[in-house]
Amino acid sequence: MRNVKRLYTRRARALRRAAVALALLLFCNVVLHIGYLLPIQAIRLVEESEGVYEPTRAVMKQWRPNMMHLTDRLYLNEGEHSLSLGCTHLTPLGWDDSFVWPGDAFDGGDVQAGVVDMSRKGHERLLVFYGRVRGTEDVTLTANAVRRDWDDAAQTERIRVYGHGVGEEDCLVRGGYTYFIFVEPDPVMEKLQQFPTSYQLVVNRGEEHFSCDIERTASVLWG
Repeated sequence: MRNVKRLYTRRARALRRAAVALALLLFCNVVLHIGYLLPIQAIRLVEESEGVYEPTRAVMKQWRPNMMHLTDRLYLNEGEHSLSLGCTHLTPLGWDDSFVWPGDAFDGGDVQAGVVDMSRKGHERLLVFYGRVRGTEDVTLTANAVRRDWDDAAQTERIRVYGHGVGEEDCLVRGGYTYFIFVEPDPVMEKLQQFPTSYQLVVNRGEEHFSCDIERTASVLWG
């Protein structure tokens, strides 16, 4: 009887500890917004505050260590009427959000894209292009950074374009769309000598060839 009682006491104590741990985790998640066990939880936290008011699902993920943090992870999330890029990273208190940014629609909804300009003190400035293009076969993409200046001497606009092809490893074909997350690998600011004034996505889709000016841009700065 004594052994049975000891076993019951140990189980009860273990259950109480588990209940306390669960209550503490819920308190941290719901009230303090820390301690997330899954990276997608941190993304969901800020979606609504950035204008994404519908349920979304992650269609594409990329590990990007040392992009801004040691454990950066990018998510391309899709809803019925939205597409957004989210970034999260692991901290001692669990997964934490870095940002969520929606994309704009072009060409009657066939193309949806955005750009995030990311910078951190002591690190190279990065451009992250993301989005989706309707079509799965013979789709190739080029991400362009554009600098426009007015030349007083020539009385004309001077346009400099620096582009880079989006590789297959940065794309995912799914459900009739080609999704992409592309981090510009080269120091664009050095190539253009100044900050870009606009961004473009050039789409080759079979015999179609067109470009879209990406107006949905965001700047993310860490100290």
